Amino acid sequence: MELEVRHLRALVTVADEGSITKAAAVLGLAQPSLTAQVQRIERAIGEKVFERGRTGVVTTSFGRGLLARARAVLREMDDLMVISTRSTRREIVLGDVGLLLSEIVPRLEEVFAADRGYTVRAHIDTAPDALVTMLRAGSLDAALISDVIGFESVEVHNLRMETVVPLEPAFVALWDRHPLADREAIDLADLAGESWIVNPHDNPGWLAALRSACRELGFEPRIGYQSTHNAGAREFVGTGKCVAIADPLSVENRGVVFRPLVGDPVRGRIDLAWTDQCPVPVQILRRVVVDAYRTMVDRIPAYRNWWSRRGMVPA
Repeated sequence: MELEVRHLRALVTVADEGSITKAAAVLGLAQPSLTAQVQRIERAIGEKVFERGRTGVVTTSFGRGLLARARAVLREMDDLMVISTRSTRREIVLGDVGLLLSEIVPRLEEVFAADRGYTVRAHIDTAPDALVTMLRAGSLDAALISDVIGFESVEVHNLRMETVVPLEPAFVALWDRHPLADREAIDLADLAGESWIVNPHDNPGWLAALRSACRELGFEPRIGYQSTHNAGAREFVGTGKCVAIADPLSVENRGVVFRPLVGDPVRGRIDLAWTDQCPVPVQILRRVVVDAYRTMVDRIPAYRNWWSRRGMVPA
């Protein structure tokens, strides 16, 4: 058996993920198939690259030396691929967990309007981990990764990333006839008796941060409902039966209002992540993302006021 680039990439992915199962998902392989492939590689080189650990696999002393060389080879191969594909690719695929792509995609299409053969595609997923997996698998060229400050849960090691929104507050969604709906900002303590609706597939950091903030105030948030359907959750908030953590870029309608929380106890950050194969220079992407975010902030009075009170603008 001769080692090929795909074998090196499999070894590096297993090392990065620390788990055969997670690495198989990233590579788009069945777990037994990847296990057998790693075993064949180890037999071919005559040394163990990995050992079983309590939570996955760990790299052996020999494996660390091998992987250092493998990474160098893969970097060279990736550089060659970038050189050969950037000049010919006429498509960029973007990912996002929220509302930004609705503004970003048209702006990118305007940037490339003169190049009629250029296509911008989008993928929206409420789970940022899914976007990271797609980035590593090459299914996305770039993505906006939202995480929770102090409760980070997204594994972003070995990704090219740059923060584009260093602070994004979580708002609360309320029935527009809720007794607190006429306030400019809501004190979290005043929501102690409310039922919350949450998305179980969302970044778990949001719920962890909410629980932590509530506990500091002496109560436990009551999770009364779950919904993986954002529009359905919003409709339910509009019945007055519950409240929800919300994206500050959300537009009020259908009986629901969005308000900041006093002191911003639940806060996030947005990073732009991209692959070496991304056909669009990252400086263009970053400019488009920041301009799109500023435009959306200006459309939301409550969020525009939040930014103006702090004398800040998105990065």
